[in-house]
Amino acid sequence: MKPMTVRRAPATLALLLVASTLLTGCNDDAGDAAVKDPATPGTSAASTDPTETPSKTPSGTPTDIDDLVIRPGAIGEARVGMTRAEWTPTGLFEDGAVLCGGELIHWAADPKAEKLLVLTGTDAAITQMFVSAPGPHTDHGDIEVGSTYGELKEAFGNLTEPVADGFGDTSSVFPPGEEDGKAYLGFLLDALPEDVTDDTEIVRIAVTGGEPAYFQYGC
Repeated sequence: MKPMTVRRAPATLALLLVASTLLTGCNDDAGDAAVKDPATPGTSAASTDPTETPSKTPSGTPTDIDDLVIRPGAIGEARVGMTRAEWTPTGLFEDGAVLCGGELIHWAADPKAEKLLVLTGTDAAITQMFVSAPGPHTDHGDIEVGSTYGELKEAFGNLTEPVADGFGDTSSVFPPGEEDGKAYLGFLLDALPEDVTDDTEIVRIAVTGGEPAYFQYGC
């Protein structure tokens, strides 16, 4: 950003020069008063109130949603299983449903749930999270919505076979967890199982706590 240049008319500059000459030799208190006079043209009106504090900007703001990293059981700093007491200080979520009457909270950075959706229990503890638009990506293989089944197989070699999920003409696959075999990630493919090819795209990514993804959640 270029520094602001204060322009003064020649007459104003002349007056300032005369004033400067007249003030030469005056005591320091008078000089300080002249500088601090709020009516003096050209002085800054910026507040220096030490009580002012910058507003908190939560992570996961609209400008960095695309940078969120998807991991088993987590999207960015948000984790499946977080209680209200745990997610409230993060500023990531706000109260109120967006798509479903059963929702209790939504992502603060995505108030219309265009990319991110969060499901909770009756106590507002997070049970599952979903990504439904390109941007957020997995830490393993850099997979996102719009990636293909072929790319997914390259990133996760131990995927389950596509199965009909009950969510339209789609099918789902899961990479079993390395330690316990449970599914902490789920991928919804844009084709029925018999029609899936390596070019079939991912239309939704689920993050769970080890149980099957609720791609067909009821609203």
